[in-house]
Amino acid sequence: MAKKLNIVLLLFTLVAYASPYVSPADAWLAGFFSLTIPVLLLLHAFLLAYYIVKKKNWYIYPLIALAIGYQYLLASFSVSGSLATDSPSFSVLSYNVRVFNTYAYLQDENTPGQAMVNWLTTDSADIKCLQEYYNDDRSPVFNNTEQLSDQGEYQSYILPTLVNRIGAEFGLATFSRFPIIYRGALALPDSAHYGIYTDVVINQDTVRIYNVHLQSMSIDENDLSDFERVRNNYATVFHKLKHGFVSRASQVDNLVNHLQSSPYPVVVCGDFNDLPYSYTYFTLRRQLHNAFERAGNGLGFSYNGRLFFLRIDNQFYSDALESGSYRTIRGVTYSDHFPVKTRYTFTKN
Repeated sequence: MAKKLNIVLLLFTLVAYASPYVSPADAWLAGFFSLTIPVLLLLHAFLLAYYIVKKKNWYIYPLIALAIGYQYLLASFSVSGSLATDSPSFSVLSYNVRVFNTYAYLQDENTPGQAMVNWLTTDSADIKCLQEYYNDDRSPVFNNTEQLSDQGEYQSYILPTLVNRIGAEFGLATFSRFPIIYRGALALPDSAHYGIYTDVVINQDTVRIYNVHLQSMSIDENDLSDFERVRNNYATVFHKLKHGFVSRASQVDNLVNHLQSSPYPVVVCGDFNDLPYSYTYFTLRRQLHNAFERAGNGLGFSYNGRLFFLRIDNQFYSDALESGSYRTIRGVTYSDHFPVKTRYTFTKN
């Protein structure tokens, strides 16, 4: 009986492993299968250790499952050292700033909006990609574009996706210490979300920096915090998850089609709202390198909330670049996301 259960578990695992290669836009169930991958990895690791301790030959089944799923292990955990180099380098920060906690319900003594702006102005990153950006030119506190431009040290590209009744802007923003020679935007299907890109001249080279914010789940994490709330809200959560999987699949396909035509090496930053086992993640991973996998350490969780075990903020980059270091800056707790920061160098020809 135990042998049959191990075989069934292995077969289910293989189906789950295949799910990130199937677009939820074509088969939405694939999105739900991909959510089981981290659980399956933990289960097989436990079974492998258990069977070895008990000296059971069944250890071969979890061993096969872990070996086949090595790419998901690489996406989950990284051990890297900083790359020492004399080559010129540049740093890129990506941060979902949650509209700088403009609204009172987002604020407490630990999350003052002005403190977040102050931190961003003092951070040394050469390029800063911000999602859920907010700017009000008339406000002495939230005239963020003026403050982050740092008296002209940073050039910027701001794309407001919404302007409210007082004229304040919400959207995406990229700030660059290097000259920006071109600015552009791409619409992401099935939402009001957009991606922006800036062509930045770094020494004698040009890099295209993408800043994106993909479809949110729009799920209240409190609905997942206890059994009673899950039981009462499972239908709503299910439909929101399904909609998110399908929307992000179309959005990442659109993004990849665009970046494939880039005349320059690319860095893709943003809040992807998807796990490292998803179609979103692996579609980009097949085209580009992931900075966390190449230069990060630990688990890299980037969400600052009850669902703390999520890594949904990422940076991807082209072959022409190398990531020398990658950090999730967990000490910066102003938003519901942590900033992620990578230092890049150009590969030697």
